[in-house]
Amino acid sequence: MARRRAARSASGRSAAAEPIRATSMWRVDQVFLARKGMRVEVTSSLVNDHGGLRNLSVTAPTDDPHEAVRHAARFIAGKGNVSGARQARVRWTREQATTEQDALIRDRLLEDEFLDEFEETLAAVRDQQR
Repeated sequence: MARRRAARSASGRSAAAEPIRATSMWRVDQVFLARKGMRVEVTSSLVNDHGGLRNLSVTAPTDDPHEAVRHAARFIAGKGNVSGARQARVRWTREQATTEQDALIRDRLLEDEFLDEFEETLAAVRDQQR
């Protein structure tokens, strides 16, 4: 059985693509809120340094948006491979906005609540891992 060699570049290294890491660290980029009956669905858009994009959704057991973002922050930070949420933007989904301009408005108060709860949960997760 013949052995196949990987193609080598001029530097002598393998020309194969860089290996896929078993885990990738993600950060929260945007958080979208949508009312679903008597609950609030929270969808978080996560990005990594390699240009990857991933969405995580969780339906909070409440109709209070403040409690919903805290619930989502605990859920996302508890995943373990999300490194941060600095500068994460929190917005209502387009269906919840009454005008196109409303869809662009960030909710800074909810952003602060999300970040505070995220950082607190992330610190607790890191303490458990030590």
